Amino acid sequence: MVSSAELLAQTGTALHRVDQVPACVDLGEVLRYLGYPVGVEPNSHLQTILDDWVSETSRRAIPRAVYIVLPVTQLRPRSLRLRTPAGDAEFHGAIGEFLGASECVAAFIATAGPEVERLASELMQRGDPLAAMIVNAVGAERAEAAEAMVIEQLREQAQKCAFAPTLPYSPGYCGMALTEQRTLFSLFGDYDVGVTLTDSCLMRPLKSVSGLIGLGPAERVRAFGSPCDRCELYNCAMRR
Repeated sequence: MVSSAELLAQTGTALHRVDQVPACVDLGEVLRYLGYPVGVEPNSHLQTILDDWVSETSRRAIPRAVYIVLPVTQLRPRSLRLRTPAGDAEFHGAIGEFLGASECVAAFIATAGPEVERLASELMQRGDPLAAMIVNAVGAERAEAAEAMVIEQLREQAQKCAFAPTLPYSPGYCGMALTEQRTLFSLFGDYDVGVTLTDSCLMRPLKSVSGLIGLGPAERVRAFGSPCDRCELYNCAMRR
């Protein structure tokens, strides 16, 4: 008998694309990236500048994402092993504990596209750091909007077999070393995902995000709760 996890991961050898991302920019997220406290609004002069560059950046951005769903073959507090067509791929770090309710895992890469980084660089060269900051903030929001679409698609797929997604976890956070990016990117083989990895494991374009999303029985995922509640990094920007 085929398990729910196997049903969910039955297309695990196929790469899924997200090409349709809502065009509306979340201005609250942009302000958060710019360092504004919740409830604080920019003055009218800054709001005009903000509106102009949000509009221009959203016009140039091409938010996209790719993901692949793979079954878990081994899950320990400090390691996670996934079955791939080329053999098992293993991740190390506290991520193994955080995905404790998972029976399969989706690896994803999302980006705002190369034009955002290019525009921010041009603005810095022209001596306009404020505009560059706004462009980068919008780029971060656009990459996360693509990530959100991945989560939404996974949630829809998971509901069909009474599964649910966990929070996403990215290399460099939550006790997982940045170097785990190499393993994550290797899951996509030679496929051009629109994002490359530097020798220092940084992504280009810079306004990109990658990570792992666990998928498990909905009741177990809810019972497991948020690992942020057990994490001692109380000032972490990723805390949810």
